Amino acid sequence: MRQASQADKKASAELDKLATKINVSDTNVAHNYIETETAHLEIDMIRGSIPVGKDPHLVRAWWDGLTPEQHKALMLADPVTIADLTGLPDDVGKEIRGRDGKIDRVEMVRYALDHWNKPDDLKFENNCANFASSALEAGGMQKKFDTWLGPRGDNTWGRESGIGIDWWDQRAYHSRSWASAKYLRNFLTDNGGEEVPRSQARPGDLIFYEQVAEDPGKGGEPQGETYHAAVVTSVTPDGDIKLSQHTGEWQNVSLEAREHVATRNHGEQRIHIVRPHPNWY
Repeated sequence: MRQASQADKKASAELDKLATKINVSDTNVAHNYIETETAHLEIDMIRGSIPVGKDPHLVRAWWDGLTPEQHKALMLADPVTIADLTGLPDDVGKEIRGRDGKIDRVEMVRYALDHWNKPDDLKFENNCANFASSALEAGGMQKKFDTWLGPRGDNTWGRESGIGIDWWDQRAYHSRSWASAKYLRNFLTDNGGEEVPRSQARPGDLIFYEQVAEDPGKGGEPQGETYHAAVVTSVTPDGDIKLSQHTGEWQNVSLEAREHVATRNHGEQRIHIVRPHPNWY
């Protein structure tokens, strides 16, 4: 009860702050700051209801007191916090992490949440796909190399350690699919992955932006180009998909809000949500 009361007080104070910002007309401020703050508040409110660090018996009693719908909502909204609780049934961890055991979706999300504002060991000019691939690697997705060409084959994914010279390492020690949103999307869907509707998105899926029509006045990408990648890190009970990404750097922000920004800056977008299902191991 004390924890719930503290969460309620914090939420009330934050909502009072947000109430003062209802007349903002600058879309940059609305999308980049207010909506981001709102998204983070939503996650904090959900996390405040979770008995983090409590005795496993109390955690189990709390979990058993929830409905199946509440179980699902919490696992989608804050998978890392739920997975780290001690005292939950083993089946909960299997469901959150992925039942096929090929990719640990919790570790993917953990990486994205922990590294959204940290430089990667090898940074590309457009770092979004490199970041997404690093999250897949953190989740345990195994590399797929060509027998003779290593990462440089046509249907490959992964990286090698390189020699420490960025220009060379970017070109010789990474697959094309590692650091290109277009090639990463194609690789995943060609190797067991599936595209899912927004209504079925879950943490650990990947988001890809496609330029629907070229708009020279807005400086967008070529028509039909898949040019951006991000990681789904939360889906809140209202169905809002939250993403984390590089270039630019964002953590747990609303896909809908970022899509508006991309449309305003570059023209009409098409969003693809891809669920990896590696079929080569």
